[in-house]
Amino acid sequence: MKHIQYILFIAIAMFSSCSEKNGEVERISNQAYKVISDSIYSRMPGTILYQDGIVYWEDVPSFEKFVHAVDVKTQSEITSFANKGEGPDDFTAPWLSLAFQGGLYINDGNKPLEILYQWDGANLSMQRQKYENNAMATRLLHLDAETTLLLCPDKNELFHLVGKNTSGTSFGERPIKDEINNAYDVFQGNVAYHPEKKTLVYSNLYFPYLAIYKCSNNGNWSRTDELKEDWDYTISEGSLKFAPDSKKPAMEMALTDDYIVLLQRDTQVEESVSSKERGRSMALLPHSLFIYDYNLKLKKIINMPFPMLRLCGDTETNTVYAMCVNPEFQLISINL
Repeated sequence: MKHIQYILFIAIAMFSSCSEKNGEVERISNQAYKVISDSIYSRMPGTILYQDGIVYWEDVPSFEKFVHAVDVKTQSEITSFANKGEGPDDFTAPWLSLAFQGGLYINDGNKPLEILYQWDGANLSMQRQKYENNAMATRLLHLDAETTLLLCPDKNELFHLVGKNTSGTSFGERPIKDEINNAYDVFQGNVAYHPEKKTLVYSNLYFPYLAIYKCSNNGNWSRTDELKEDWDYTISEGSLKFAPDSKKPAMEMALTDDYIVLLQRDTQVEESVSSKERGRSMALLPHSLFIYDYNLKLKKIINMPFPMLRLCGDTETNTVYAMCVNPEFQLISINL
């Protein structure tokens, strides 16, 4: 029996070695995770962000105190804050982004309102900031205390910087060069920033595409890597449209210390779902996390047992946080 077990062990080791040499990607179906909160009462959780032991999550349909702060250690909500409405400090189209000096920015996409929320001990203070909204932007990040980055999908250069020394700076070529009249829709995407690496990552929401941009010491931005495919699309009357059976893009993206994490359907283990079907049920959301390094090499695919809606990451560790449907909304953490 021991002899048979030894032969089996050698066979498994040889198979694993061959898989690595052949470049096969490891799939993990028994990934451990920790429930941070199973008391997520919302019809639609929006943006989630992590910083300094706190996960902020947005309750999209709520008008009063629509941002919630959850302590990941105590697994309890610390506070909720920020309102929607027509008041001077109320938001109509809120964008959440981290303040890398600590705290959370909320910007309004429709009016020049920006408020910085910061912790003073156990209390959360708020400070109005100078800000001019840009109606063509669909994403906003604060790269540092003085620099804001906007994703403007209708522009030839996708990324625009606003700040004391950077106003007017733009970079980032469109991944598809054809002249089209629906660029605002086609080039929308998720953007995330790793402050220590000075690295910006862009993931398109219309077709599979991933790009990395880095900032040099002299402040110039350049694309260092991209992940693209042979896309199957047509252009009719100026509008670009992908074939119905084209591979679907990543739905969410998060950055950790060593990894870029994409929430995407793994077609080898998950059934294909049309966009119309997907909009009808949270149960039809993707189950899988695609884990890339910062050279855009796919390291592993994690197939979770439940659908996921939102992602965020800790850029100081390799922990990712997810808003999952299990079967109600839960906030979980996964150590990669």
